[in-house]
Amino acid sequence: MSRDAGTGALACETGVRERHLRETRQRIHLAALELAESRGCSAVTVSEVAAAAAVSRRTFFRYFRNKEDAVLAGHTRYYEAVQAHPLRVSSPADALAAIEAVGDAVLAEDAQPDLAEHRRIQALIAGDPAIRSYAVAQDRDIADVLRDRLAELMPGQPMNELELIADLGVTTWRHGWVRWTGQPTGGQQESPADSHRAVRARLRDLVAGGA
Repeated sequence: MSRDAGTGALACETGVRERHLRETRQRIHLAALELAESRGCSAVTVSEVAAAAAVSRRTFFRYFRNKEDAVLAGHTRYYEAVQAHPLRVSSPADALAAIEAVGDAVLAEDAQPDLAEHRRIQALIAGDPAIRSYAVAQDRDIADVLRDRLAELMPGQPMNELELIADLGVTTWRHGWVRWTGQPTGGQQESPADSHRAVRARLRDLVAGGA
């Protein structure tokens, strides 16, 4: 086998494995979402989610820490990204843009999100106190990770200012999804990237004193 053929075979094998991982993760997520919708997240167990997704508990925990993470798979993916993605920042002035770049990387990995699925998640957050509390707590955890990463990159900066920047980054990210899931059905629809850009631009207008 030639070197090029071997490289191609390895790339194909890697692609198949990555697709399998994405499909398994999505199957677990949808099983958790359906069970939480039907019975409430508090009444659902990890074993039930695993059984509904046709995976073992061990496999479940390879993908998610708990059932709430499985329901809020998008939150979980963002949480993982803010821990692992490079954060290129040299001053407070470019810190928010650096956080936004992390979000852009997550959006690029999820090129075709399902609008109906995201609306189901938003409805569950609005109607299920347990999952709503978890979503709020997870936003707080994400902001804390971002604050701490900014502090490592910019030692000496006041922590309260870095926390403000991190909070703004997470809030802007959340409202990008709120805008996307709340757009009218039919007609020309925004992509998630369009919605996030629009929210960021509006935030900057408001900070600058725009109407």
